Amino acid sequence: MKEVRMPNISMIGKRVLLTGGARGLGEMMMRTFSSQGATGVVIDVIAPNELPIGWIYIHCDLTDDNSTKNAFASIPEEFRAIDVLLANAGRVPSWSSIATTSMQVWDEVMALNSRALFATLKESFDLLRKPGGCVVVTASLNAWKGDGNIVPYVASKHAALGIVRSAAIDFGKSGIRVNAIAPGPIATEALLSRVKTRSAGDEKVFDEALERLAQSTALGRLATAEDVANTVLFLSSELANGITGQIVNVDAGVM
Repeated sequence: MKEVRMPNISMIGKRVLLTGGARGLGEMMMRTFSSQGATGVVIDVIAPNELPIGWIYIHCDLTDDNSTKNAFASIPEEFRAIDVLLANAGRVPSWSSIATTSMQVWDEVMALNSRALFATLKESFDLLRKPGGCVVVTASLNAWKGDGNIVPYVASKHAALGIVRSAAIDFGKSGIRVNAIAPGPIATEALLSRVKTRSAGDEKVFDEALERLAQSTALGRLATAEDVANTVLFLSSELANGITGQIVNVDAGVM
């Protein structure tokens, strides 16, 4: 009988490049991968509050071509062979209808959520291990469903999913996997801040809004940043070697 080699989820010896890693989901990804032995580079417009041992920070505005090129060029030699790219940088705009959304908001959201994603993949390709490298993009449930309150965001995430599926074909020629995650409502500071703004400071309305979000899921709770980071870890590990070009919902069962 042929011996079966058991894959594992360990990231010991792995090097990670993480965009948008200073706060929220990105920060949890950094801490989760670090806990599994990975080292890495965080690229963001703001600095992380704290970096794990073996991680460095490079300032970059991914919506600016020169800033992006300079940031990638400044990655130290020890990180110029990347095992995992986590493309997490993104922006959620305030609610507004199509009629009241400014073209500036449209341009800014598309610039970070779509154009900068393409630029990140473009600049990272030469750094990714071939074969064996992998990419996980933070998309959204709005990559496949509509929402009349945040049309620029929905459009940008639909574009992101198209980029992921196309990159999976292109990068696959070099043995690199490309997948996306689709978080639903996640209990992060960013979500709580948005709900609070929409509740106009009314604590009762705020609590009721959170409860409605929780009860809209099959599990009766909001998914957490840990849920998202653990899914990203799985997709980046040997356990997911046969998965590419896919989008995985992490939403506690939004139906």
